[in-house]
Amino acid sequence: MRRNKRLLAAILFVILSLLTACGNDSRYTYREAGITALKEGKYEEAIEAFDKALYTKKGLVKKVDIDILKYRAEAEYLSGNYQEAIQVYDKLIKADGKKPEYYNLRALSKAKTGDLEGAEKDYHKSTELDKDNHAPGRLEALLLIGASMEENGSADDAMKLYQAALDGDDTSARLLNRLGLCSMAKEDYDSAEGYFDQGLLAKDNQEVPDLLFNKAVAKEYKGEFKEALKLMQEYISVHGPDEKAEREITFLKTR
Repeated sequence: MRRNKRLLAAILFVILSLLTACGNDSRYTYREAGITALKEGKYEEAIEAFDKALYTKKGLVKKVDIDILKYRAEAEYLSGNYQEAIQVYDKLIKADGKKPEYYNLRALSKAKTGDLEGAEKDYHKSTELDKDNHAPGRLEALLLIGASMEENGSADDAMKLYQAALDGDDTSARLLNRLGLCSMAKEDYDSAEGYFDQGLLAKDNQEVPDLLFNKAVAKEYKGEFKEALKLMQEYISVHGPDEKAEREITFLKTR
């Protein structure tokens, strides 16, 4: 009798082990299917796969669950399901701690829904946590929130947000270009030119080919037409044919 019980216990253990293994295998299979769909731009398909990966297991949240949630949040955001993305980042913050990247990415999602107050609050929370300015999504959140402010007629608030980031040692060319454009809108062409110059010296200046063009426009507004023409010609030589720049060159040659 005792032998039979031991045999039965051994059989049950093997069955449970197999079931657990199958569950884990299917979870990773769904995860990989989701990642593939995400890379192919099939976002709804990716979301469905990630959901299946998460639902194949119950119990404590493990590293793989966090990983799947990150992918799912990305898929929701890219598909335009911003409210759903916010909810996933809520879960990540609760399950994985207050990490600055989660606040940045949630800020992006909130900005897309029009919740600028919530987006700005998340962005500032991230800056408190991320003293080195290295957390993923920080610059993107800053620029999207700032752009939304500008569109809503709060350019001064956007400028303050950009300037605070610059004072915090964020010297991205994209940020400096935005500061320059804001200064241009305020007809402060000297400051605009200064920001464009800093942007041209930034390590990521190749990401913003318009810096040279924008500096030329600032020169033009200042009445420095020869310098503006030289910069426009340089812009063409560096970045290739550009209809808008060619029109500017034609105009500047007459000045």
